[in-house]
Amino acid sequence: MNPLRLLPFLLLFFASCEIQDDPNYSGNLDTIIENNKSKITINAGIAGTLLKVEGNCMPIIGPGSTCRTYTISRTLNIYEYTTIKDVEGWGPLYDGVNTKLIATCKADKSGFFQTELKLGKYSIFIREGKKFYANGGDGYGGINPITVQADSVCYIVLRLDYAYY
Repeated sequence: MNPLRLLPFLLLFFASCEIQDDPNYSGNLDTIIENNKSKITINAGIAGTLLKVEGNCMPIIGPGSTCRTYTISRTLNIYEYTTIKDVEGWGPLYDGVNTKLIATCKADKSGFFQTELKLGKYSIFIREGKKFYANGGDGYGGINPITVQADSVCYIVLRLDYAYY
């Protein structure tokens, strides 16, 4: 069989593996976040909801706003506490993270994620292709820090923010 005949099928297969965000997903975000809290099955670590914000989020009058916030699915990487000295490139989309990777988890279509972690301080990054997205800090150079207390789950709402304000 001619291998070139398989090319269209392979292209279709790989194209279908691309993550597709659904900006038309409608639902009350407060309700989604509360429903996600009820999905937690771990006793210690982090859990949360992942949202994407995009469009013109300037305070404008009228129905012309293109600002949208909706849940998305992405892989999240949790590293030991990471500072600006430990990354490559510039935020919020970093080229690399040079601290120890502690855990990974994936947010589902409703944005829900969870992973068990021990007591400690960590940094969380959202995978965007080959880049690492993080847009928060602690004032001490720490990037997207999260603290896990003993025998508790830290619930967070992460935002992949591409909006303009």
